[in-house]
Amino acid sequence: MTCTEVFKLFQAAASFFKTVAPFFQTVASIATVFIFVVGWRKIKLAMEQAKTTFEDGLTEQYRRIMKNIPSDIWLGSELDALGEKHRTRCRDAIYRYIDLSNEQAFLHSKKRVRNATWDEWRDGIQSNMKLPAFKAVWAQVKEKCPASFMELRRLVP
Repeated sequence: MTCTEVFKLFQAAASFFKTVAPFFQTVASIATVFIFVVGWRKIKLAMEQAKTTFEDGLTEQYRRIMKNIPSDIWLGSELDALGEKHRTRCRDAIYRYIDLSNEQAFLHSKKRVRNATWDEWRDGIQSNMKLPAFKAVWAQVKEKCPASFMELRRLVP
């Protein structure tokens, strides 16, 4: 093969690549967009899973606290209806519930909790805080800690 033939072969190859290069650029661009979308979707799913796990942890905390509140309190009894030992334990549990509720409200304000989850929690908080025992402990907390629990104060005056 002569130099002229090799040169013509390179020219033909260059012409061919000029013709197909836009096609490969388009394919590469589409592939890049596809990879970006798939990666973004995976990141979003991971973030949602992390948020679900976080919310589930707070729900588990709620369940642990509620184990220390007798069913009579849930049925509307006053704290005074309990014996001293149970009353103290129940008051402590209600205080921890108030603290958890305040934290949940704060986390929602910082967008760390989904709106749908917060709607359920908020409705539960407002309902629970209407119970006589919860009202009594909340009144004590508001009086003795006037600069605390600001998020919950906005939710439950």
